[in-house]
Amino acid sequence: MVKQRLLNCDIVDLLHDGRGVGRINGKAYFVEGALPGESVEFQVTNEKRNYGEGRIRSLSITSEHRVEPGCKHFSRCGGCSLQHLDHQQQIKFKKTQVLNSFERANVMTESLLTPINGSQWGYRRRARLAVQRAKDGQFIVGFRNTGSRRIGPITECLVLDDSLAALLVVLPQWLQLLPTDITLYEVELVRADNAIAIALEASRRLKEDELKDIRESLQALGEPPIQCWWKVGKNGQFRRLDEGADELYLNVPGDLKFRFKPGQFIQVNGEINTKMVDQMLRLVSPSSSGVAVDLFCGAGNLSLPLAKQFDQVIGVEGLNSLVAGAAQNAIENEITTAQFFTADLTQKNSLNKIKEIPKSLDLVVLDPPRSGAIDIMPWVAKSGAKQVIYISCHPSTMVRDAKHLLDAGYKMKDLGVLDMFPHTAHVEAMALFEK
Repeated sequence: MVKQRLLNCDIVDLLHDGRGVGRINGKAYFVEGALPGESVEFQVTNEKRNYGEGRIRSLSITSEHRVEPGCKHFSRCGGCSLQHLDHQQQIKFKKTQVLNSFERANVMTESLLTPINGSQWGYRRRARLAVQRAKDGQFIVGFRNTGSRRIGPITECLVLDDSLAALLVVLPQWLQLLPTDITLYEVELVRADNAIAIALEASRRLKEDELKDIRESLQALGEPPIQCWWKVGKNGQFRRLDEGADELYLNVPGDLKFRFKPGQFIQVNGEINTKMVDQMLRLVSPSSSGVAVDLFCGAGNLSLPLAKQFDQVIGVEGLNSLVAGAAQNAIENEITTAQFFTADLTQKNSLNKIKEIPKSLDLVVLDPPRSGAIDIMPWVAKSGAKQVIYISCHPSTMVRDAKHLLDAGYKMKDLGVLDMFPHTAHVEAMALFEK
């Protein structure tokens, strides 16, 4: 066990996860809660041969950009990591993170896009909450504490949509309606444009006689209308428990409606998603009206707006349920120029099996997970597409993948950051590559 010793150092940088970086005799220390420009005393929490980790105890010099965190749970909740840093400085930090990642790889952009940012509070329209039943039968609902598996109960969350934040107060009591032999693993709250969904992952199905109280209680939780969804185990499918038939939907740029179910991927920040789609469409060549391929297309968040501009859009996704959702969204929005296919995009030759993809492409759009798109980058690089737009939630994998495009004769024309998750160290970026 590490002895709890105190050290002092000057903080010179921020790590990718928002911790301050300092050095003592050449050894790096990553200090939670510290900011560049500060001199800190910190408690060592982990000591390795090449680096150490710690938690701030006191300040002798304070950064001019330090602010008082807005949330009372900030010091222990693992949801946010940068509330103590001025919001504009957070955006600057994220921009620097992206630029440094590319500069280390000796990759330069012709133009920097203005960072996309929006409201710093109340922006999350989806949250996955940890949940457990205490020994006294009461439910604890919240986020995991920083660096711990322990659930910190929360009574407010300033980054949640206001209607979801209001549910936090009543949710633990409402869960008492569940039979005592049921174990809950996770609660997902979703704010759609027409309703709120409470989606529960549990150990067993509810019996018909157990549903009565659940259905009646939803009406007492307030407005907007609240739907209840349920699934058994990690691999189950969410099914709606209340008796309504209306589906959840979000409005997407282009007067489009994007229907989805709990558990399916949606962009958490609706305001930034709208601005992201608008920027993508602006970056596309004004003369483009041919064929666009949208990889990792989900249920059509980018494909549907692209179909308003292109003659043909091909969307590809790894999950059958998302592909079916994208196809249904196209039908309901009266879009006839979009087709959707299932392919495992972690397999190198997966796209060669989709014969419907034309040989001549005008645009390829990628919005991969954190692991990036390394397996299909050779295909993208050889596709001959005039433009490639890469939207990333992990700059280091974006840089790695971009090398395939650069080696194939593309240049990075535009690069910019998206502040999708204010008060966290999470960085999103968008880059345009052209032949």
